[in-house]
Amino acid sequence: MRTFTIRMVVAALAVVAMIATTAAVGVAHDSDNDGHVPSNVNYGFEVIGRDTLAGVQDGLYTDVWSHDGFAYIGTFQEPDCSDAGVFVIDIAAAVANYPNTEGATVAEIKSAPNTRINDVKVHTVGDTDVLITTQEPCGKPIPGGPVSDANSNPNGNGAPFQVGQGGISLYDVTDPTKPKALKKNFLEFGGVHNTFAWDWNGKSYLIGTADTFDFFDTFFVDITKPQSPELLGITGALDWIPQGLNLDQLETGSSAGIFNHDVWVNLIDGTPTAVVSYWDLGFVTLDVTDPANPVFLDDSTYVDPEPILGQPYEGNAHAAVFGGNGDYIFGGDEDFSPDKFGISYGGVEYPAGIALFGADPATLAGNVEYVGGDGCASVAAPTVAEPQVALIDRGGCFFSTKGFNAEAAGYEGYIIANNAGDGLINMSAGDPPLPTIPGVFIGQSDGDTIKGNPGLPVSASSIFDGWGYLHIINNTGGDVTVPVGGLPSGNTATIPQMGELGYYAPAETVEAGLGTEFGDLTMHNIEADPLTQDVTPSFDEGPRMFVSWYSLGMRALEYRPGHYHANLNDEGSYSQNVHEVGRFIEPDGGSNFWGVHVDELDDGTQIILASDRNNGLYVFTFSCETRIDVGEGEVSVFYCDPESDGSGG
Repeated sequence: MRTFTIRMVVAALAVVAMIATTAAVGVAHDSDNDGHVPSNVNYGFEVIGRDTLAGVQDGLYTDVWSHDGFAYIGTFQEPDCSDAGVFVIDIAAAVANYPNTEGATVAEIKSAPNTRINDVKVHTVGDTDVLITTQEPCGKPIPGGPVSDANSNPNGNGAPFQVGQGGISLYDVTDPTKPKALKKNFLEFGGVHNTFAWDWNGKSYLIGTADTFDFFDTFFVDITKPQSPELLGITGALDWIPQGLNLDQLETGSSAGIFNHDVWVNLIDGTPTAVVSYWDLGFVTLDVTDPANPVFLDDSTYVDPEPILGQPYEGNAHAAVFGGNGDYIFGGDEDFSPDKFGISYGGVEYPAGIALFGADPATLAGNVEYVGGDGCASVAAPTVAEPQVALIDRGGCFFSTKGFNAEAAGYEGYIIANNAGDGLINMSAGDPPLPTIPGVFIGQSDGDTIKGNPGLPVSASSIFDGWGYLHIINNTGGDVTVPVGGLPSGNTATIPQMGELGYYAPAETVEAGLGTEFGDLTMHNIEADPLTQDVTPSFDEGPRMFVSWYSLGMRALEYRPGHYHANLNDEGSYSQNVHEVGRFIEPDGGSNFWGVHVDELDDGTQIILASDRNNGLYVFTFSCETRIDVGEGEVSVFYCDPESDGSGG
């Protein structure tokens, strides 16, 4: 599966190290927030069943899947790292018992001690229903082992340096009430985060994400014999570079990283095709006809600056599925930090990356002096005695070399100005010696502005840049022309393959004011509604998706070209070519939704299963609503079916 030589791999790694940090400093799935957003407008979703599993336990529950009438929910490392494992729930019983929220759990599959089960999938292999669980250590550090920190694993659990089990385990759940282990603790990865299984040419396969953080983190397994699975190989970003992977956008934002976070496979035009959510590299598609030799197809590029707030893009491609029978990718970003690091210069705030070495960037202070060059050989001494911060051009050598030369010249800190655009990166270190003073990185335009007005004081700052939200990606194989700014504007744009057709964000995610005390306001998982994927997108209807949005509840969205929302009518969202058609936030105590999965009851009724991190399983039905009554004399902006008055929104 290695498509070029070790020498080429090392060279590519060196390039990555020069132009971006290789440390992943974010924390995924691991917020301390326990507040909630109170319910505002609920419509479209109806709760028909619930089960609290082991009882209300803040932060315990993870993903949800279902098969043949039973739901499966994994467990996290909160409120403590345990062996809680996987809960199995009889969906019909949860519906029959409602509004009682107990009594439908029929089994619990314990995990290894100190092991969390992030992801659960069930796939039928021959006559056997196979539950696939991912495993990640979440216990105490291994005695005498290396110290783990956020740089070793952005999922926040420090694997592989912790007590606990990695890899995957497979169980026979043909009788869900009596699960039987088929293969436990398979694979030697320190942790596995997500998987997806599919059938092809008479065999069963799965693709998964390994917590390796070494650019080779996408693995394939033959599970045709689930009691003896076979690892076919592992690939990743460095294998895809010579095939066309775009490295223009690398580790950026407050949770910088390049790693596979999630995977999905659909049969598109007769070809098994995977979409890989590759964090700051965006969404990657692969031809997995031969899982032992997957072929890179394409990757997306983030709009820069991002379209709602106009800030440098954050990245954080977290999860994605195919929509419109493969014509689109419905993908979302997970961003637990609504603020980013910046600098204040002359009373103006500028976004900035940070140096991952030296002093805390938050201590940056002094008057800025442009040193007039790249600072690789030396840096001219400050012209005045008071504390000075050197402004240095990017290029020519390692960031740490520039910082060391600035410190040697007598500066208290340094700023690197990009020479290749306004993209931001967090700076990694090169060869010793390393500086001990703070350093930051700013965009080219901001650097030019400061160069034109030097000598003013600079200090560290915090800038609101919103939470993670949803993107619609063009996967038609050609250009697509879409409205821009809504149909009335008459403006259009031609979007290339893997470009962004539209976006959606709840208002709370992009309007400053709701702090982290209201919980996590980023989106999490997403699934397409199978009943609507044949719908041709128009202003009045389109392919639908369901999204779990942590404290902002469940959202139902449709790709509808021509819609444009900027919360001008208090619709509670910002979107382009996407229309919200349903919303649910638990009125009693708020929501904290993680997982979502679409299924149906025995009578054919479609259901949407959702896992709440604190409260366990929710079972919803969804129905399109015409404009709901919001008060006398007012026209509701909340609707799915526009037939009630014929107007758009």
